Amino acid sequence: MGRLVNDDERRDLAEQISQKTSGFIQSSNHRDLLDIVDSLRSHGVSHYVDLPQIIVCGSQSSGKSSTLEAISGISFPTSEGLCTRFATELVLRRGDKPEIKVHIQPGASRSEEDRIKLSAFSEGATEQDDFAKIIESAKSVMGLGDGEDSKVFSTDVLRIESTSPNAPNLTLVDLPGLFGASDKNQSDDDASLVENLVVSYMKQRRSIILAVVSADNSFANQPVTKFARKIDPSGTRTLGLITKPDRIDQGSESERYYIELAQNGNVKLTLGWHVLRNKSHATSDDTPEERDDRESDFFSSSAWQVLDPSQVGVEALRDRLREALWNQIRIGLPGVKSEVQSGIKDCSNKLKQLGKSRSTPREKHHYLHKISSQLAVLVRASIDGVYADLFFESYPGQPDAFERRLRANVQKILAKYAQKMRLDGHALEIVETGLQPKRTSKYKYIWRTDYLDVVEDLMEECRGRELPGTYNPLVVGDLFARQCKPWEAITTNLVEEIHEAAATTFNKMISEICDQNTHGRLMKGLIQPALHQLRKDLKEKLDELLMPHLSFHPITYNDYLTQTVQKIQDDRHSRNFDQITLKFIDHTRHQLSASLQDKVPLKALLMQLEEGTRPDVQKYSASLAADVAAAYYTVALKKFTDDVSVNAVEACLIQKLPDVLSPDVVWDLSDDQIDRLGSEDDSTITERNEVTKKLGILEQGLQSLDAFTARSGIRAV
Repeated sequence: MGRLVNDDERRDLAEQISQKTSGFIQSSNHRDLLDIVDSLRSHGVSHYVDLPQIIVCGSQSSGKSSTLEAISGISFPTSEGLCTRFATELVLRRGDKPEIKVHIQPGASRSEEDRIKLSAFSEGATEQDDFAKIIESAKSVMGLGDGEDSKVFSTDVLRIESTSPNAPNLTLVDLPGLFGASDKNQSDDDASLVENLVVSYMKQRRSIILAVVSADNSFANQPVTKFARKIDPSGTRTLGLITKPDRIDQGSESERYYIELAQNGNVKLTLGWHVLRNKSHATSDDTPEERDDRESDFFSSSAWQVLDPSQVGVEALRDRLREALWNQIRIGLPGVKSEVQSGIKDCSNKLKQLGKSRSTPREKHHYLHKISSQLAVLVRASIDGVYADLFFESYPGQPDAFERRLRANVQKILAKYAQKMRLDGHALEIVETGLQPKRTSKYKYIWRTDYLDVVEDLMEECRGRELPGTYNPLVVGDLFARQCKPWEAITTNLVEEIHEAAATTFNKMISEICDQNTHGRLMKGLIQPALHQLRKDLKEKLDELLMPHLSFHPITYNDYLTQTVQKIQDDRHSRNFDQITLKFIDHTRHQLSASLQDKVPLKALLMQLEEGTRPDVQKYSASLAADVAAAYYTVALKKFTDDVSVNAVEACLIQKLPDVLSPDVVWDLSDDQIDRLGSEDDSTITERNEVTKKLGILEQGLQSLDAFTARSGIRAV
């Protein structure tokens, strides 16, 4: 795209830009600190530190691009209408070779095909007019246009990188203008896109916000300072800028309003306000010198001369931005050092995961043995509930802390299992006469009177050599076996939950201890097969515990059984007694005269009670069998639940976990297994080299920052 540009032309323009922007450097200290931070970022550690930048933002046609041109020396296209369609970053860097590079950074929502196309964009610039052409070319590549189907704004970023020996390490950003009302050219969605883009740059904590408002527009219609004050409430990085002071009538109310605003007498900003008179359409061909002369003449011969000279003009603006930039760096210096230290810690932890380079069988075996030793300590701590290691650290917003703490997780699973068995372990809810079903909406229930018919039928099926009026004890076993049918499904689900909890904890532990390739090999080759076997053993143990309840006759020597039967019958007799008494009293009171209502015939009451509580031998046998079965179910449920927790889950799985990948297991590995599990692939070697290099850069950067602080005497303010 465009004509070929030779290196000499690029150098000339780069040096022009450098000369124009060199004023942003306050001193050798300033330059040294920016060089340190830039060194960190240029080596790929921008995740930890942000370079300072100045963002120019405001409403449409407020003079943002003209302002950026005035302070940078680059002629950005300007117009009264829709002009800036995307963010443009002027990236100034120090380097031995003067050069200019232009490329597009695709937005996050772009497809892979679009990203390839946009990343291929490249343009050269040798003179000021080239930048307008570059921006037009970028608009075309981004798919921006004026047609009905064309996009109006883009989240892609045009980056102009200018390098020269005297350039400051700084980024200047021109952003699309904010607007509220939509029209045929721009929609409400476009307004939201622009607002989100501008706010995202404002939120970058090392951005100096140059909030531009135009004097020829009502201040209330320009929301930039509202956003800036919300994002930067302390005002330490926001400088207000008033443009187009020459566009309002002299002596008008608007002029007096904006002069008061410039004096910080209305909307107060910590960094205050500044005023610029930029080029107009009529003076668009002015050279930078002619532009500065016109500006100087205006401020010396108008009502704006009441302002301090430090508040007007582009040279004074550079000075104020330089001071704000330097203060921001000083304030952020401890934060930069803290971020570098965090980066050092991250790199050190990553190198521990990757381990040392290993090519010989001995090195591979040593690496695997080290992993097993660390894992054994973590597993034992996890099942003992001793969460002192950083692996178990828990803090707000960390979703997986519970999964790392296996004992806590198992306790929760078993508590839910016990509750599930209590609520859903019985196949049928038997409801006493006069009471209501507990869970009628979901579970099957039967009235006890109907249930006794079932029991009587079963007594006939189980009839042995017992005398009439009694029942075969095996009836209790059959009734119990019917009731405990759900135990098997609930317990099988428990096996899966316990196995999954153990596998998840192992997965997270291995991820912390070794590199991802070794993690995958160990999980697939050793840990998952071992856990699968433990799950199989656990299932077999649970089947063993469950079998007597399904197959054998009831056996217990727990006196809780007789106590429970007694309580069941006592409660039922009490309810029958109360029902008969209340019914008799209510009936009698309706029959007696008012004078005799206090004298209820005692003999008649006793006769009613005797009749109502006289047992029917056959039905009583069925009732007793049902009560004994219910009591035995309660006793057996408690014992089975505890047996599952102690003799199965704990003994067959939890306490066996430290042996899954213990040092003894690693010691017994074959040479082939050691080679397969302990080898490192190319990606691991590459990652280790990159992390080692990054760690060295961060450590050198921290040393440089410490040395800079010591020699400069600069402290954070």
